Amino acid sequence: RLSLRNAEAQTRRMTVRARSWNRRHRKTGEEVFRCIITELSKEVFRLKEALNALPKSAEPPKSSPNTAALQAQIRALEEKLQTETRHSKVVTLYRSHLLYAVQGHMDEDVQRLLCQILRMQRLQEQGR
Repeated sequence: RLSLRNAEAQTRRMTVRARSWNRRHRKTGEEVFRCIITELSKEVFRLKEALNALPKSAEPPKSSPNTAALQAQIRALEEKLQTETRHSKVVTLYRSHLLYAVQGHMDEDVQRLLCQILRMQRLQEQGR
C-alpha cells in the first residue's frame, strides 16, 4: 500500500511538473512567434511605405528595378508571414495533443497518426 501511495503521489507531482513545463514552453513559443510575426509585419509595412514614397509620374507607371525589387520583397515577406502564422497554429495544435497525451488522454485519430509516423520512421531507418 505504501508503495502504491508513493507511486500515486509521484505521478501527481510529475503531472504537475509536466503541466507547468508545458505552460512555460507554450508561453515562450507563443512569444517567439508573436515577435517574428510582429517583425515581419513591421518590415512589410516599411517596404510598402517605401514603395508608396517613390515618385509617381503622370505617365503610365514603368516598373523600375527598384520598384520591382521592393514589390518582390513585399510579396516574399507576406508569404513568409503567412507561413509563420500557419506554422504557429500547427505547433500550438501539436503541443495541445502532447499535453493531452501526457495527461493520459489521446484522441484515437491522433494516436493512429502517431503510430503511422512511427512505422514510417522505422521503415526509413531500415532503408538506411
